Amino acid sequence: MSIYHHFKKEEYPFVERALEMLRLVEERQITRLTDFLDPRQLFILQSLTSQVQDVKVSASGGYDEAERVRVLLHPAYIVPEDANFRLCLFEITGNQRFVALEHRDVMGALLHVGIKREKFGDILLNGETCQTVVAEEVADFVRMQVTHIHRIPVSLQELPLTDVKASEKKGKNKSFTVLSARLDAIIGEVCNLSRAKALLPIRAGKCKVNHKVVEDPSHSINQGDMISLGGFGRFEITEVTGPTKSGRLRLTAFIFT
Repeated sequence: MSIYHHFKKEEYPFVERALEMLRLVEERQITRLTDFLDPRQLFILQSLTSQVQDVKVSASGGYDEAERVRVLLHPAYIVPEDANFRLCLFEITGNQRFVALEHRDVMGALLHVGIKREKFGDILLNGETCQTVVAEEVADFVRMQVTHIHRIPVSLQELPLTDVKASEKKGKNKSFTVLSARLDAIIGEVCNLSRAKALLPIRAGKCKVNHKVVEDPSHSINQGDMISLGGFGRFEITEVTGPTKSGRLRLTAFIFT
């Protein structure tokens, strides 16, 4: 069976690049550093190490709970250091008296000046503190170009990675019951959509489960799964219990805001 059978067709280009890098590291006994990857891409890289020998995958996004990380591919005998990941932490300051900066504002400002999404990691909001982790090679450009965010003049101060402040988990819990843990049923309940309307974005490829596109409405959801739906945000299934006396499952979802 081909290795590609384990992945979706749209993931093939990344799989090909990943295999090429892994084999290069294996053959030449060198290291290779990636741009920032999402959790699904990290999973793919880790699973592909079975195709090579004595090649390790190490990852860092600047702090332990980072969602987006840079990956260092290296021979097994090498022990990576923090500096090998070439990360830079910026704290963004500005007068937020009238307008509070949001995640989308910071991302929009970075993209607007021409920084590709692969060149910056997590955006961390914690009260009035705003931080972001960027690739070292674009740090100077970011510092010079990002002067306003959402019409607010801002300044960027570089800090050591030890000063990173993880984002507060903001959102609300919602409890509900379903006949089965199907993806379309859960999306319908969480997003207040009819089953028919929930089908449309799923079949259009706008739904991800644990950062992987899922187009099957009957896909079974488990406790701990992270689900995102284009235009509706994302939520995590934090609890699954039941069945109830009527045979339904009771679920709790944490809806991120």
